[in-house]
Amino acid sequence: MVKALGIINIEPYYVKVEGVEEHRPISASSILGRYRVIDFILSNMTNSGIYNIDVQVKNRPRSTVQHIHGTNYNINTKKGNIRILYGEKPVVNEIYNTDIMALSSNMEFFEESSAPYVVMAPSHFIYVQDFRKMLEHHIKSGDDITVLYQNVSNANESFLMCDTLEINKNKRVVKMDKNRGKHKHEKISLETYIMSKDVFKRLVDSAKVVSSLYYFSDILADSLKTMKIGTYCHNGFAACLSTLKAYYKASMDIKRERELHKMINDDWPIYTATNDTCPTLYVQGSKINNSIVGNGCIIEGSVSNCVIGRNVVIKKGAVVKDCVIMPDSLINKNVKMEKCVVDRLAIITHIKELKGTNEEPLYIGRGDRI
Repeated sequence: MVKALGIINIEPYYVKVEGVEEHRPISASSILGRYRVIDFILSNMTNSGIYNIDVQVKNRPRSTVQHIHGTNYNINTKKGNIRILYGEKPVVNEIYNTDIMALSSNMEFFEESSAPYVVMAPSHFIYVQDFRKMLEHHIKSGDDITVLYQNVSNANESFLMCDTLEINKNKRVVKMDKNRGKHKHEKISLETYIMSKDVFKRLVDSAKVVSSLYYFSDILADSLKTMKIGTYCHNGFAACLSTLKAYYKASMDIKRERELHKMINDDWPIYTATNDTCPTLYVQGSKINNSIVGNGCIIEGSVSNCVIGRNVVIKKGAVVKDCVIMPDSLINKNVKMEKCVVDRLAIITHIKELKGTNEEPLYIGRGDRI
């Protein structure tokens, strides 16, 4: 068991996943047919031996609460638990709904933990990382804070508005900025930090004094000259789900066999809620190619290069290509769809063709009839 408290942070202001977030935070959204986005970060923590985890919730908490309470993340409840924490103070305006506000209002709960270290990770990123190794590196380095980052070669189109890092020869951060897509190659912060609980509390308290609009990354940037802020490089797939385009792209990218095998395997399980659903039925004459399909589906039509959630029905003659279909949706006879994101419980029946693009995937709302 790692002597660290896990904190899953709320999403920052730049996360705006059009349509999807009207019904739940991105952390509680479906990904890869059977998981929720938050499953990856929670599984990273429990696989790393972090068994006391506080999940910060910003808005529309119902889906997050239901999912976490219905999932066994391999935690022995005698040794740890997962708590869901809300911002205790009413928010006059959404601009005040920052992670610093949420963290400070729940500080008394963090102080209850006897763990000397804090591992704080974002709710809107997907990656696989062993935090034990990162914590060992942090302790050995003697740094006040360690930031997880990745060398990115497509920063001109991905990780927009995430923090960029300038790192010196001692592997410490000397400058932080926002990624505005000006350069392809950047060192991108994955908004994951390890520090002592004392440093964590001091930073939150300092941010409150500076500005009521501050986020944790803001006070981190202010502290570059007064604290030793080290780095730890992440190797492997990572995605920031900050827009509908980013959500769609991540779903398509992870689906590739190589990436999927790296992220989901027996050595590093991704835990999620289980459902007692029957296997998917592929009706004679159906066609399926290069797709992830959840349990309980009925496939009568053609599916190519898609991510299909649980209990989806695709009728005879339907052609679904390059789409993300969330659970419990119906694609009726002879409908043709390409590059769409279909939310839960949608029914596509009265229109014969729907088409988006990689830049602007077409979103079909939860429960909509088209």
